Formats: sequence, structure tokens, C-alpha cells
Amino acid sequence: MIDLQGPGRTIALLIIALIVAGAGVLVARRVGERTGWAAAGGFLLIAFAPLVPNQSIAFGLSLDDILPLVGVALLAPLVPWGRLTTLRFSHPPTGLILGIGMTLLLIAGLISAIANASDPVEFLRFLARGAGRTAFLAIIVVSLAVLGSDPRARRFVAVALAGVGTFEAAFGLVAYLIGLPFHAGLEPTRRSTVLYGEIPGRISGTLGVSPNFTGAILLITILVTAGLALQSTERRERLTWWALAVVQVAALALTYSRVSLALTVAGLAVLVILRSRPVLLAPIAVVLAAVAIFTPMLSRLVGDVPDRLALWTSGFLMMIDHPFTGVGPGQVLATLAADPDRYRYTPFGSAVSTVHNTVLMAGAEAGLLAALGAAVVNVGLVYLAYRTYRTAPPGAAGALPVAAALALVGFLAQGMVNNLFTVGVTGVYLALLVGGLLLEAYPASARDEAAVRRREPGRGPLPVQAHRVDTGRPR
Repeated sequence: MIDLQGPGRTIALLIIALIVAGAGVLVARRVGERTGWAAAGGFLLIAFAPLVPNQSIAFGLSLDDILPLVGVALLAPLVPWGRLTTLRFSHPPTGLILGIGMTLLLIAGLISAIANASDPVEFLRFLARGAGRTAFLAIIVVSLAVLGSDPRARRFVAVALAGVGTFEAAFGLVAYLIGLPFHAGLEPTRRSTVLYGEIPGRISGTLGVSPNFTGAILLITILVTAGLALQSTERRERLTWWALAVVQVAALALTYSRVSLALTVAGLAVLVILRSRPVLLAPIAVVLAAVAIFTPMLSRLVGDVPDRLALWTSGFLMMIDHPFTGVGPGQVLATLAADPDRYRYTPFGSAVSTVHNTVLMAGAEAGLLAALGAAVVNVGLVYLAYRTYRTAPPGAAGALPVAAALALVGFLAQGMVNNLFTVGVTGVYLALLVGGLLLEAYPASARDEAAVRRREPGRGPLPVQAHRVDTGRPR
């Protein structure tokens, strides 16, 4: 993407941010009018986050944060915040576990900002990058869980994810196969990789960040698209969704993100085997075989030596050296440069990047309390995925929730080798997946009735109207 430079960079980015925000409001209002559902526009803007390039503005704010911020601003007035304590989350004690984990992260982020900041401006920057981003993701999850309990809302989120994934894939494939101005859509290969000089670049999409993060987004969108395909009752619709999933798999393979690709293929295999016929995996196999034959993918798989042990060692040392405060949000690379003998040179090689692990990254930036909070959040999300799988309807009818659960597990697994929680757009997509497709909030009375119906299968499922919170949709 275009890299803006010069003294007017921040002003230029602020102007672009205002244009993006204004366009987002107009689109959201039009979508709300068309659907007759006031929350639809906010949901859509959050899903559109990857379409805006990642360009840092100030205080940890980036251009790709603008649409989610506008989306949350539009959703906030629709959420009954005064009655939030009377609502219950699906699959208890998921809400309690996630609440504890997020609270620990918030407290740790605040302590880290206070302890590491040298002036008020730096304090605000640290607060925004740490505790502020955690609070923002929590608000997204709660807002979507409260406003999106209607199955129609969940399908809306799924279709939006599939659409964004397809657009990102098409953009990346054009950039890779044909080329775009300013080398847009591709990350140049590094000299240390076997890919150097062999390919035009690794697909990074419209976002312009590391292909590993683009791969994490495609991991989610591919599995959700496959879930839509398996759940479709019409043959033409089913074939269309499946074709879009195949296109996304092709783009994911050309990100050369090994973990994303492996987890996505594994998730697709489990989903199809559980909910349909294994023969549906044939198009995926053909695409992957073509990529293996015509690109240096196999050399990438066996030739590039991972540096994760070095990165994890470096992050662990930062955490134990600063157990109560961490080194500060966004300060890992600066700490590496300031004391290379301690943090860069490890028994497993040189650590030249950030920690690449959800728990260790939290610990390095904000101390042991943050590491504990991140671990608790991961446990809560794994439990949510498990309970979603267990309670999904049998057969094709339950394909979409199972696909979302598998996407969540895959995302969390990739988070053990990448910094997915601390990157703006991937964190937003995690919140969108959780709040938009997996977690529900409804009045306690509806929860009690739902429990009775689960104990008495003959009474059938709980009607949607019985637990729906007013989302602005006409009844």
C-alpha cells in the first residue's frame, strides 16, 4: 500500500480517517434502511475493518480502526446498557470466564501504562494501546452478543465475513498474478526466506500488514463461507458459497502463511467430515496441489526455519524481568534494541520481531497479571467453541455454528505463534466472530426456559422471539 511520509503525514491520515468515517456512516445508514434493522450498519462496518489499509495515525490508532470505531458508535445507543446486569450469556460460565480474563487484562494494562509512561502523552498512548484496546474489543463482543441473538443477524454476520474474505482473496490474487500499482496487495519477500526472488510477493490484501495476519482473517472467513455452503438447501447457492471458499483458499495458500493454511485445511476437513461428504474436499485438494506444483510452497514448508523459540524466549525474559508492569504496550521491539544481549540473542537464535504468542506477548507488555488474563480468555474461548459444537443442531443445519467454533479454535491456535490479539484488525475479527456468531446474551427468564427445553427435547427449540433483545428491527 502507499506509505505516506513527510511532516504532513498525520494531518493527511486524519483527513483520510474523516473521509472513511463519513463514508462508513452513510453506508451504515443505507444498509439499516434497506434491511429494516438499525444495527445492521454497525455490524457491517465492523466486518469491513480489513478493507482499509493499516496506517498508524497516533496513540495506537490506525486507519483500519476507523470503521470498527464508527460501527461501535452506531451500535452503542441500541444496547440496553442499563439492563446489562439482567442479561445472561449463552453457555455459562463462558461469560464469567471471559469477564474475569478481560478484567485482569484491563487492570494489568492500566498498571503498565502508569508504571512505564514517562509523561502524560506517553501514558495516554500506552493506555490506548493496552487497556483501551482490550476495552474496545470487550464492547464489540457485548454489543454484538446482545444485538445479534436473532438467527437472521447471525446469518448477516456470516455473509458479511464471506463477502469480505472473497474480496480480500480476489484483490490478493490479482496483485499476485497480474500486479497492482505501488505493489499493493503484496508484502515483499525477505532475503532470509527461500521465497526471495522466486515470487512477486506474499499476499497481504488491502490491509497491507503481515501476510500472517491476512492468513488469520482468511482462516475465519473460509470456514464461515464453508459453513454457509454446507448449510444451504439450494444447490446453486451451495455451489456458489463453495466456489467462494475455494477462491479464498487459493489466496490463503499464496500468503505462504504455513500455520494459517494448515489450521484452515484441518478445520475444513473436520467440518466436512462431520457435516457432509469428504468428496467436497476435492476442489480444495486440487487448488493446494496446483499451488504446490507451480509455486515454491513446498520449499517454504521445509526450507524456512521458524524463529518462534527465540521469540518466545525473548518475551519470557521480558516478562520475568518486569513481572508487575511489563515493558509497556508496544515497547517490545524498543526493549529488544535497548538490551540485545539480554533479549535479542537467545540459545535458539536471534529474536528480531515481537513475541508471537498471545500469552507471552501480554506478559511481556504488561506483566504476569496480563499473561494470566490472556490465558483465562483463551480458556473461556476454547470452552465457548466446545459448547457451541456440542449444542449445534445435527446435520447440515448446524454447519454454520460448528464452522464458527472451528474457526475460533484455529484462530486461538494461530495466536500461539502470532500476535493476533494485539493487532488491531485481527483482534476486531476475533471479537466479531465471538460476539456475532458464537456468544448470545438474553434475559435471565429466557435462559431458564431454554434450560427447561434442553432437558425436555420433545418441547422443541426456544423461539427466537422469546429471548430476543430489542435491536431496532421491526417486529
